[in-house]
Amino acid sequence: IERHQGRLIFLEYTGEGEINSTALLVGKGVTYDTGGLDIKTGGNMTSMSYDKCGAANVAGFFKVLSELKPKQFKAIGVLAVARNSCGEDGYVTDEILKARTGVRIRIGNTDAEGRLVMADSLCYMKELALKEVNPQLFTIATLTGHAARTYGDNYTVVMDNGPARKNGIAQQLQSAGEEIGDLFEVSTVRREDYDFVNDKSEVAD
Repeated sequence: IERHQGRLIFLEYTGEGEINSTALLVGKGVTYDTGGLDIKTGGNMTSMSYDKCGAANVAGFFKVLSELKPKQFKAIGVLAVARNSCGEDGYVTDEILKARTGVRIRIGNTDAEGRLVMADSLCYMKELALKEVNPQLFTIATLTGHAARTYGDNYTVVMDNGPARKNGIAQQLQSAGEEIGDLFEVSTVRREDYDFVNDKSEVAD
């Protein structure tokens, strides 16, 4: 269906003066998430129009930049927009997709679409980051199952990779959130998380 086709929407802001830091943001924009062929049941499809809030937050960030106009700062954003629908063109469990990196991905559940929507955009932004001044790369997404089960419904979860942890980015976001009443909880990636997502089949990388 043509109106359901995915899009990548790029936004960029460059402040006045010599740039001394760059933020690169990838926002998950699933405009409606049915769960795909692993369809959401038991009323869990309600409010799935909110699955685009990661992309909406990135767009909102650029709206703020357009008003505040911070100097010596650059931002590049991509809104990864798609709809996870059911139908003859929907992707299926055990389907193999090839990522921008050339890595083969086996679909284990069509309702785990968010990471797929963002993966190639994240790869592209990582390539851009290598050319930018003091880059920091962020993904923003409604991957709410993990957050809600761990911390409850009213908290945003922030996770660092190695470089971000060394720079204390998660703690900085948590402190900033406390000042404005938008609370963050810091989560960590553990060894068993890698085991959980590691594909045991012979057809994926």
